[in-house]
Amino acid sequence: MRESAAERTYDVPVRRLVLLWRDPEFLAAVGARYGGTTEPEIAEQGDRVVVRRRRELPLERLPSFVRRVMSGSTIVQADSWPLDPVGESVEGEWSVEGHGIPAKMAGTQRVVASGEGCRCSVSGRVSASVPLVGGRAEELVSREVTKLIAKEQDLAAQWLADHREPG
Repeated sequence: MRESAAERTYDVPVRRLVLLWRDPEFLAAVGARYGGTTEPEIAEQGDRVVVRRRRELPLERLPSFVRRVMSGSTIVQADSWPLDPVGESVEGEWSVEGHGIPAKMAGTQRVVASGEGCRCSVSGRVSASVPLVGGRAEELVSREVTKLIAKEQDLAAQWLADHREPG
């Protein structure tokens, strides 16, 4: 099992950032840029909001030792956030699974007030169930997930800057 982490600061309040992660327009932009294959599904489940996004992995970018053990390339990411994100600290959960992909990823996202804005910390665990090459696959997936998280966080910062709330 490998662990990954990423952190980013934003110049918006905690609530504004958490609400962005379930904004259909923003999620469509993320999907368009990073392999989304369908519109995101956003559903209330009790006191949580769950966002599901389907993506197609770019298999041509993966090393051959990983492609050989995969029988599919579609992944589903599920993010869960409190229905009403109030307070100075809000925590969400995320997971990624795919049919025919012998790896699972899961972790947490914590958004904490910081100065005039907030800080978002994302941490996760990757496990691959592939004999002999599992450790290499975990390392690769962990590295790529960390890169993707950073790219999505950069897109979020740009989106927030371009879509300022009036006031």
